[in-house]
Order: sequence, then structure tokens, then C-alpha cells
Amino acid sequence: MGVKMEMFAAEENPRACEPGEVIFRAYDMGAEMYVVLEGDVELSIGDKVVETLGPGEPFGEMALIDQAPRTGTAVAKTACKLAVIPEKRFLFLVQTTPYFALQLMKVMADRLRRMNERL
Repeated sequence: MGVKMEMFAAEENPRACEPGEVIFRAYDMGAEMYVVLEGDVELSIGDKVVETLGPGEPFGEMALIDQAPRTGTAVAKTACKLAVIPEKRFLFLVQTTPYFALQLMKVMADRLRRMNERL
């Protein structure tokens, strides 16, 4: 389990996903990031699942940071609810909420460390 972003726990209008539903695919351009509110989401690169995320864990943020296509595919492992953070809200949160930006940096640092351990 990684860094939790509890600030989205009471999110209104979450996106509901069924098991097996593709949230986004590798090479898609991203206009939003997500935080798992309920359920589990698998992140894959190619045919390999690299991470399974649970409640409070964010994903999809890299596409908003570097404006590049998504590097992996996200699929709902179970029925789940997701907070959807569009780019405009993301930029507002980064500018006005240092805690949000710090939490995202922790998420990215944690993932990078785990990837390096696998090498």
C-alpha cells in the first residue's frame, strides 16, 4: 500500500466502475487523474500488472504533470468508485494546497523506489 490521499474521501459524484472496466489505456492523452475511493484498480504496463491500488491511492497524475501520453493501463479489478480530478482542479490544488502537492510527490517517489528495487 502506498501514500493515501484522504482529502478526497467525501468526493461528490464519483465515477463508478465495474470489474474489468478500462479506466484509461496506455498512450491515451490524460485530462484527469483519479483517486480510488472504494475497490481496487490494477495498473499495468504491457501485459504485466505493476501495482494494485486501493482506497485513498491516486493514479494517472503523471499525464497532468508532463503532458505526455499515459504510460500504462488502469483497469478496475473490483467494482469501484473513483474521485476524478480534472486538469483545471489539479492545477488549482497544486497552487493552493501544498499538502496535495507534497502527497503527490510522495506517491511518485514511493513508486520510483519500488520500481528501482525490482531492477
